[in-house]
Amino acid sequence: MTSLPSIPPPAAAWIVDLVIGFVVVLPSGESIDRDGFYDWLWGEWGDDGLAGVFEGAVDASEAVTLGFEPTARVLDAAVAPAERDWVARLPQTTAAAWFTDEPAARAAAAGLAAVAGCMVQGVREAPPAVHDDSWRAGFGPIDVPGFGVIRPAWDEGHAAASAAGATIYIEPGIGFGTGLHETTQLCLAALMRWRQGGGPLDCVLDFGSGSGILGIAAAVLGAGQVDSVEIDGWAHEAIRANASRNGVAECIRVAGQLSETAAGYDLVYANIVAAVLVAEAEAICWLVRRDANGGLAGCVVLSGLLAEEWPQVAECYTRLLDLRPVMTSMGDWHCLQFTPSPEAGRPCH
Repeated sequence: MTSLPSIPPPAAAWIVDLVIGFVVVLPSGESIDRDGFYDWLWGEWGDDGLAGVFEGAVDASEAVTLGFEPTARVLDAAVAPAERDWVARLPQTTAAAWFTDEPAARAAAAGLAAVAGCMVQGVREAPPAVHDDSWRAGFGPIDVPGFGVIRPAWDEGHAAASAAGATIYIEPGIGFGTGLHETTQLCLAALMRWRQGGGPLDCVLDFGSGSGILGIAAAVLGAGQVDSVEIDGWAHEAIRANASRNGVAECIRVAGQLSETAAGYDLVYANIVAAVLVAEAEAICWLVRRDANGGLAGCVVLSGLLAEEWPQVAECYTRLLDLRPVMTSMGDWHCLQFTPSPEAGRPCH
């Protein structure tokens, strides 16, 4: 898990490098934790040149080395359990405060020298940002078995769907879901199976939307309404931008939580960690469309599951939906699809 700068730093800036402990003692004598320290930092220098704060980072491989995780196979997700906050578990974390000019940075460094538990490592000038598009060379078209092609947003062309498959365009960057990850590809293949089997797509829910890729794919395939639920608000604009690039902006509604959605979905995606799938199981199952007798009439697709996780999730949803899933796999990841016999859809409320 990586902590992002609270505010994007300017192209040219001065940086105060810091090492911060679990507990910080302010000049007033008050003891606070790291989160409290960052709040204090903004309060002290937010109006005096502070432009951004990088709170530290730990990647998946480091988390395994440090004993935080048993495996480096970690799925990025909209909602991560608290034990995944690896930075918070470090006894010390390397951080950085970005300032708009040198006097502001040096004044803050002098003030921070009086804060116990916060060690100033130095003050340096950040080089101006270099604007080039060479990084784009690493992102080309992605062929997704059973679905079609995902192209980077800057490629020419328009999103389209045909009997042979779909083509969509996604901006790599903010939000999980460029199309490379196996969990995303499993969901896209499940979408195509549902559509080709005659399943309705009037209303679709994408829970843990990330970049918006799954909901956008459904809209390109004909979904009239898609609710993209993403708890991380910084990804909302990325979802809207990707939807606009694919010509489906009018179909996509972005929400921050499930409570902002209504029941009656023809297709519900949840590509997210197993702990959240179990915790939200009743809410997710309530949202899917039912027939006149209360039986399942919509499709539920659950992805992001490792071998040791899917049996618990399958048991939980089988009990709630009264239907056994079909499981598909790719690499280390597994996807559960609960699909009844397709029936005529009814509109969302």
